[in-house]
Amino acid sequence: MPRGTTKQKELMHITAEKLTNMQKQFVDNLFIPAMSHEQAAINAGYAPKSASVAAARNMKLDNVQDYLQACVQQAIQSHSIRALSVVADMSINARGDKTKLEAAQDLLNRAGHAPVEKKQVALRGEMNVNINLG
Repeated sequence: MPRGTTKQKELMHITAEKLTNMQKQFVDNLFIPAMSHEQAAINAGYAPKSASVAAARNMKLDNVQDYLQACVQQAIQSHSIRALSVVADMSINARGDKTKLEAAQDLLNRAGHAPVEKKQVALRGEMNVNINLG
């Protein structure tokens, strides 16, 4: 299970309490790289012969989906900090100027300093504007 803030941990704890130990372990196993749903179910303690069916049933349960979503949000948050660090490093230490520029632009975009999108509109035909000042 990924790390997160105290608020997220409380949410995860409340959500996890609604699951059986096997369901919780099933979801936690899904975060192991290259782990299939069936293998995650087997590793969680489900019988190998019925693991595929158990995995499919688990994935349909609201409680399992809620816990999975909470885990995904934590994973994204914890990995986004590392990703931002990599992009910042690239903006300084990349070999090519183009790479440095793109990394710097990405950092600015993420910080809310994206350039204003400009659109050009072409009109065909006549346009009449009447301004009445009095």
